[in-house]
Amino acid sequence: KLILRSKFILKTPATYDLVVFDKESVKHLNICLKKYNFFVLQTRFEFTDKIYFSLWILKKIIKNYSKGNLYTVYLISLIELINPKVVITTIDNSLKFSEISKILEKKINFIAIQNANRIDFIEMNYLYNTKKFNNNFLEKYYIPNFFCFGDYERELYKQFNIKVKNFLPVGSLRLANYFYHTQKEENINLEKYNSDICLVSEIYNSDHAKHDMIQSKISETINVEKGLVKNVKYTIKFCIKNNMRLIIAGKREKKYHTFLQQEEIKFYKNNLEKREFDYFQRSFLERDVDNFSSYKAVLNSKVAVGNCTTLLIEKLGTGGKILSCNLIKGDIYNFPINGICSLNNCSYEEFEKRLLEIYSMSKENFFLKIDKKPDYVMKFNKNNSTINIIREKLSYLGVNQN
Repeated sequence: KLILRSKFILKTPATYDLVVFDKESVKHLNICLKKYNFFVLQTRFEFTDKIYFSLWILKKIIKNYSKGNLYTVYLISLIELINPKVVITTIDNSLKFSEISKILEKKINFIAIQNANRIDFIEMNYLYNTKKFNNNFLEKYYIPNFFCFGDYERELYKQFNIKVKNFLPVGSLRLANYFYHTQKEENINLEKYNSDICLVSEIYNSDHAKHDMIQSKISETINVEKGLVKNVKYTIKFCIKNNMRLIIAGKREKKYHTFLQQEEIKFYKNNLEKREFDYFQRSFLERDVDNFSSYKAVLNSKVAVGNCTTLLIEKLGTGGKILSCNLIKGDIYNFPINGICSLNNCSYEEFEKRLLEIYSMSKENFFLKIDKKPDYVMKFNKNNSTINIIREKLSYLGVNQN
């Protein structure tokens, strides 16, 4: 199948100081690396549509044949021939990146930039401890240089015995991209994104979960779907009762993931009463990744509500008020910071009381009532963005802009 769908390029790639690992990384790195020359390495077998082949590549493959399966050996051989100073990715949970960096780290610097809250690692650990997984997949991960959100990841990864050589808390690259975008965007109108409450959509469709190894196993023991729906119901009831403006930031984007976006709407239609769903539709903001719509909605709300989405962590890191409400009967989905910002397994009355309290208090008082500083989960510095930190590190490693 790979041979039939792929275009063959009968030459060895040119040398580059920088390789971007995984094509999906480019959309997050395009601002940061816009003045760099780099080679994009397709690393997902199922998405690979071009194959480089030459006598030099064949010789490298033969030399490396014992270092993994054929596809891994092919990728290792390409990287060695490109001879970069740095290989960088934003797919920080890529096992292929871990596998290859273990083999080549003595020759090349490997950097993984955290892309999202790693709730998937927490789920993996839970499934292994409850014997739903026979193997501890977390043991397979290895990151030589991890540019993470905050100090929380350092503690979490050590707790799970995930091997990371160097931690560097730098904050969120996607958040930095948003601020870069808003600075460059002319005549920006944020008024339509202003709200009293922004609910971040977090769907967990049990039908779709059957095709995901982690989610399918989780759904056998924890009813995640029920808890997330309850959160939506609470928030809608709260906004109707207290006459507050609600924006629901959609998770899936219609332009790039039409089917998944339809599944998202279907999820809510199937789980909400008609009155609730009508209100949901009036409040729903379709996601527009290119326009950073979710960031605009979350950061321009007085309070953001959700369970354990990355957007809540990013809002907290920028000095905003949040309520992480875990109504799933499983503490693995609890927020990493305790205090007024988090509430678990509560009644609607408790939810309403807490959200009204957060809404009415100043930001200064809000941050006095949480047990850790926000930079524990999300480093943020307006004067030195994540983009700048990454560029400085690349320069230190000998990768320079054009």
